[in-house]
Amino acid sequence: MKRENGFSLIELMVSMAIVVSVVGIATVSLMQARNATEAVALEANVQENLRASMHFMVKDMMQAGEGIPQSGINLPATGAASAVNRPGTATIFSYGAAPVTDYTVLPSVVPGNQLGQLVYGVNPTTGALLTAGATASDIINLFYADNSTVASDGSGNALNSFPIVQAAPSAPVCTGAIDPNGAFVTLAAGCFDMPGTPTPIVAGNMMMFTNQNGAAIEYVTSVAGQTINFAAGDPAGLNGIAGATSGTVKYLQNKTAGVPNGTFPPTTITRVWLVTYYIDAATTPTQPQLVRQVNYPGFPAGAPANPPQQIGDVIEDLQFSYDIVNSTAPGGTYPLGPGDAATPAGGDTPFQIRAVNVFIAGRSEVPYTAVANPFFLRNNLSSQVCVRSLAFVPSFNTSPTAPQGAVP
Repeated sequence: MKRENGFSLIELMVSMAIVVSVVGIATVSLMQARNATEAVALEANVQENLRASMHFMVKDMMQAGEGIPQSGINLPATGAASAVNRPGTATIFSYGAAPVTDYTVLPSVVPGNQLGQLVYGVNPTTGALLTAGATASDIINLFYADNSTVASDGSGNALNSFPIVQAAPSAPVCTGAIDPNGAFVTLAAGCFDMPGTPTPIVAGNMMMFTNQNGAAIEYVTSVAGQTINFAAGDPAGLNGIAGATSGTVKYLQNKTAGVPNGTFPPTTITRVWLVTYYIDAATTPTQPQLVRQVNYPGFPAGAPANPPQQIGDVIEDLQFSYDIVNSTAPGGTYPLGPGDAATPAGGDTPFQIRAVNVFIAGRSEVPYTAVANPFFLRNNLSSQVCVRSLAFVPSFNTSPTAPQGAVP
C-alpha cells in the first residue's frame, strides 16, 4: 500500500508552536516599538512647545529698551502713586512687595515675581487638578519702540522723523498740533501721512511723546484722518487722569514760573510695544498655555486689538531672575547669587537690569499610557538673555564728581 504524502500530527504541532513563538516575539517587539514611538512623540511635542516659547521670549527680550529713554517712561501719577493697569495681572504696575511700591516711571524690563496665575498639576489617570502646593508663576513686561512705521504716501518719512510742529526755516514745515491736555495729536500730512505702513496706526496702539522735558505714553482710542485720539477710560488707565501731577503729556509742555503754559518744545511721537509674557492657567486649567500679550486686549469693544497669542501649550512653570549691575546690596549678594534676583531688592531698581535669566518647564499634552501607572513626560529649558539695548551701557562714569562704577 502506497503511503500518502503530508505532515504527521507531531510535525504539525511543532510547526504551530514555532509559528506562535515567532508571532509572539514579533508582537512584543511591535508593541515595544509602538510604546517607544509614543514616548518619543510626546517628548518631541514637549520640546517643540518649549523651544517655540523660548524663541519668542528671547526675540522680545533682545529688543527691550530699543528706542526707549534710558531713564524710562513716566506714568501718570499723583504724588508717588500710579494706577496704570499692568497687562497679564489684575494689579497695577508695582513691585508686588509688601508694602506695595508703585512704579511712576516704567523701565524697559519690568519684573513680575510670582505675580502670575497659579498653575496646577494634573492626575495622569483621572485628569483631576492637583491643587496642593501650587505656586504662582512669574510674568514679565518688556517695552521697545517700533521704528519701522513709515508714512503711507511713499515718502519714507518715519513717524518720529520730524517734530509734530516744526516751523520755517526748517524743512519740511510741520503744522501739526498737540492738545495741551493730551486728548489728541494731529500730524501734518506733509511730514507723515496717516495711517502709516507696514502696520497702520490703529486703536489699541500706544504712543510715546518725547521732548526735552521727558517722555510720556498714551493709549490710542481712535484714529480719524491725520488725528490720533486719546480718550479717557482706556484699559491701561493712561489717558485723561484727573489730578495727575506728573507723567502726562500736559507735563511735557513749556512752563512759565513752573506752570505748563500750553506750548510745547519740539516733540516727536513713536509707537511703542508693551509685550507681556504670562501663563494662562484659567482658560483651560488642565492645559495651561504660555501667552504673549501685546499692549492690552479687549479694546475697542467688539473688535479687540492685539488679542492674546498662545505660543506654547501645556507650560507648567515660568520663572525669571535678573542680573543686577552695580548693586547696592552688601557685596552685591542676592539669594540667587551675586547680582541675581527675582526682583530688585533693597536700594536696587529695574533700571540696573542688564540680563534676564529664563526658566520654562512643560509637560506632554497627554499622559504616557503604555505602563501600568500612566505619567506625563516633562522637560524644561533655561537661557540667559543679555538685553541688547541695556547690556552695552557704560559701566563707569569718568566724571570726577561721580562715584566709580556708577551708571550714568
